[in-house]
Amino acid sequence: MSIDLRQHPRFRVEVAAELTLGHHTVAAATQNVSEGGVGLSLSRPLEDGAVFQLTLFLTQDGIEDPDEEPFEAQATVAWTAPSDDGNHMAGVRFGPLTPAQRQQLQRFLAALG
Repeated sequence: MSIDLRQHPRFRVEVAAELTLGHHTVAAATQNVSEGGVGLSLSRPLEDGAVFQLTLFLTQDGIEDPDEEPFEAQATVAWTAPSDDGNHMAGVRFGPLTPAQRQQLQRFLAALG
């Protein structure tokens, strides 16, 4: 039996994401989102500890929310692993969030709950 020691509850949700790594943009999809970070599925591996700009295209009921701008934040790779489907998984932590970023994320998560 494992004990979940996460500080924030995770919500299973798939939304489109983009990672800006230097001059490259990488498409990804979320597996789950919390106030502290996100689980990603992507076609290429990331390096542990890599820092990048993350954009999440927030949706409500699977449709991009026209009243909400994409969520953008700095993120750091906490862990990586290959997935069974040949893609790659990564757990990332959000960097320090501004009050506006935190509120936007909390609104999105509240709509999921």
